[in-house]
This record gives sequence, C-alpha cells and structure tokens, in this order.
Amino acid sequence: MARLNAEITGQHAAYEASLPSPVTTPQSSSEVPLRVKGFLAFSAVVIYAVLLTTFTFNKKSELANEFERLQNFYKIEEQLRQVDATAFHIVMGVFMNSYASDPKAIVQRFLTNFDLLKKKNAELAATYPLASVNLSRIEQAAAQAAASAHPSPAELAAMNSELLKVKIEITQHIDESRQEQNTSAERFNTQWDSAALASMMFGIIGLLLLGAIIGLFFTRLTQDLHTLKALAWDIIKGKRDVTTPVTRNDEVGELMQAVNQMASALDEREKELVIARQKFFHQEKMAAVGALAAGVAHEIGNPIAAMSGVLQEMVDTQSSNPNNAPMNSKLSMLQSHIHRLSAITREISEFAAPQPIERQLLDLNSLVRTTAGLMSYDKRMHKVNLQLKLDNQLPALFGVADQLTQVIMNLLINAADSLEAITDRALEITIRTEVLSNSVRLSVTDNGCGMNQETLNRVFEAFFTTKRRGTGLGLALCYSIITGHKGTIEIDSKLGEGTCLFVTLPLPTDEELMS
Repeated sequence: MARLNAEITGQHAAYEASLPSPVTTPQSSSEVPLRVKGFLAFSAVVIYAVLLTTFTFNKKSELANEFERLQNFYKIEEQLRQVDATAFHIVMGVFMNSYASDPKAIVQRFLTNFDLLKKKNAELAATYPLASVNLSRIEQAAAQAAASAHPSPAELAAMNSELLKVKIEITQHIDESRQEQNTSAERFNTQWDSAALASMMFGIIGLLLLGAIIGLFFTRLTQDLHTLKALAWDIIKGKRDVTTPVTRNDEVGELMQAVNQMASALDEREKELVIARQKFFHQEKMAAVGALAAGVAHEIGNPIAAMSGVLQEMVDTQSSNPNNAPMNSKLSMLQSHIHRLSAITREISEFAAPQPIERQLLDLNSLVRTTAGLMSYDKRMHKVNLQLKLDNQLPALFGVADQLTQVIMNLLINAADSLEAITDRALEITIRTEVLSNSVRLSVTDNGCGMNQETLNRVFEAFFTTKRRGTGLGLALCYSIITGHKGTIEIDSKLGEGTCLFVTLPLPTDEELMS
C-alpha cells in the first residue's frame, strides 16, 4: 500500500497538469450577491416608505389648506354677521325714531351708528377685501340729510333705503359664505375619505408586494437548496455524472457551480486513482511474472543447455562421417529448434526482468523490440505482418522503462484488436521511431477498422470503450503515462481505413544529462 501511495503521489502532479482545464459555467456579468439583494430590498422598502410618507404629508397639507379655508369662511361669516347686526341696529333705530319731533337728532344718531358700521366694514375689508360692502351711497345720503337744517322725511327715507340695500347685500354675502362653507366642508370630507382610502390601499398593496417578493425569494432559495442537497446525496452515493444547472447569479449560484465542479473533480480524481492502481498492479504483476519467468527459464534452460551440449557432441561426431547425410540434416533441424527455445526463454526473461521505477536513460528501440518480440507470440498477432521501422540513430531519453513498455504493449494490443474483424486485406501493424527537433516520436499504425469522430472525441476518457471485453483504461493509462513523461499522445483515424497513434517524448536537457 505504501508503494501504491507513493506511485499515486508521484504521478498526481504530472497527470493533473496534463488534464484539460475543467469546464466551468461562466459567471454572469450581472452577478448580484445576496447581500446586495438584501440591500436592494431594504432600499425598495425605504423608497416605498418615503413615497407613502410624501403622499401622506401631501394629503395632510391639502386637508390643512382646506380646513384653514373653512375656518376663514367661518371668520368671514362671523364678521359679516357683525356688520349685518350693526346695519340692522341702525335700521331699527331709524325706524323707531321715524316719527320723532327732531329729525336732526335722528340724523345725528344715524351718523353715530354709521361710524360703527364703517368701522366694522373696515375691519372686514382689511381681513377679507372681497367680503366688504360699499357704504358710499349711505354716506352720501347721510351727508345730504345732515347738511339740511331740518331733514325731510324723504331724506330720512333715502338714508334708510340705502341702508336696507346694504343690509340685503350683506345678507347675500352671508348666504354666499355659507354656501362656500358647505362646499369646503364637503371637499374636506371627500379629501379626508380619499386620503384614508389611498393610505389603506397603499399599505395593503405594499404589504402584498413585500410578502410576494419575500415568499418568491425564499421559495426559490428553498428549492435551490433542496436541489443542492439532492445533488450532494447523489455524490455521496457515488454518482459522478450528475450536475445541476446554475440558475442564479448570487452566492447560491456560486455554491451550485462549486458543487458541480466538486463532482467533476471527484470523477477525475477517482479515474486518476484507478489509473494509478492499474500502474501499480501492472508493476506487481510484472514482478510476479518476472519471478515466475526467471524460475521457469532456469528450470527449462538447464535441460535445454544439456540437450544442446549432447546435440553439439553428436553433430561433431557425425560431421566426421560424410556418408550419413540424413542423420546430419535431422541433427541440424533439432539444433535450430533448441536454439529457438533458448531465444524464447531469453526474451521472456528479458521482458519480465524487474525494472526500476525511477526515471533513467533508456533505449526506446530496445523496449520496442522486446515488447514486439513478446507480443509476436500472442494468437492475435499470428496473421499480422508486424513491421519495425526503427531509427538506428535514435538518442536515449529519460523515462520509466516499465511504464513505456506498458504503453507500447497497450498500443499493440489495441492495434491487434482493431484487425480482428478485417478479412478483405492483409493485416499490417507498423511501429516507427524517429527523431524530431527536440523530441523522439513513436508511431503505431494499423490498417484495421478505424474510428468515427464521436469515438475519437472520447478515446482518452477513462472507462470509455467500444470493445466487448475492454475496461476502457488502456488509452487513458497511456495518456497518463505519456503526459507524466512531459510528452504528448495524438491519434489519427479514419473509419474503415485504419488508425495511427503518435507518441512524442522530449529529449533530455543538458541539466538532466549532467545530473
């Protein structure tokens, strides 16, 4: 387990750097945090309260103006009644003294009371000019009567007549003032009812709107939180392909986006862990196979060596007898098969020999030859023309031999699988190595069934496979190993024509060579 943890830790950084950047939902430029939404809601409430207060004060001002106007009408009426009472007192004084023996005293008393009427009228005119009455004709009639040494009844009648006209005018002013009072009172009552009704309606509408906004906000927030809760439970249960659409532009939307990214990150990390385990299990398997192969090669090699020695002695003995040619031919055939057995055991031993897990300078051509030699014994390769076109001037590169061997084997297995259904042409696999400017390229080309564009788009995804017996980890493991070596792996395929995989590995730098 310690070796597995070390392997995962060692490959984590390189694999993570090689992965494409996770797809994130772009944030809206009109993002509004919850704090800002709360501030906007509070501002809306304040603005509504200010408007309602302004409306209330406006209505209050209208009512105050109307009430003041109503009070003015009452004051006007009061002063008009004082003027009317004064005029009525004068009229009654003239009427009561119309048969007196001294007309001059009647005129004098009239003038005295008339001065009081003018004073009252002057007070009315000073306060309410439009409500005052014209007393000039009364004054003229009184002056004419006063100028006579003995006022005649006609002059007294003229004074009384003008005074009655003024009283009638005052009565009309009082009636008009009373009508204005009634109108103003009705208007005041109407405005009061209107203000009360409007205030009540504004209050009800405000409460309804505020309740609707708060209810809608918390209903949507609750639904989104329930969605996040369900998504979190799905992730806990092991589902990784579940996401929720980001429908908000606030902190809850950011939380949705973070949960989606967490699910994607967990999916990537689990795939990475599976790949790292595959590498570890491959190393353990190769170590076990190596130990077994070493034992088998040792046990088989000793009898083969004995048979080879005895056979060589027989060949040497028979070579002195040229007349026994058939026996010599049989001995040569037997010797060639013994050499072939020796070569097979040697190849198995070389392939299964334990390899260091640290990076070191290695010969890529040698790895290709060893792996291709071993794969040639696979039954899928029996009808395949496996060609090696290796650059003999290929420089050494830094890498982990066991991992690169695993890549070459996986690529050959995939190529062999793609040739299984081909019956209309000769089966070919070509492995080529060549030197580029600052790197080495390995290519594996087959003329198998090829892949469509949809498969090409997902070919390096972990657990994606089109094989009935495949695990979907082969090319994903190759991608992880090659990117861990700071290289690249590319694929070019045409459906029905074949596939070519290009593996590019960087050449060691001067600093790496010096170290």
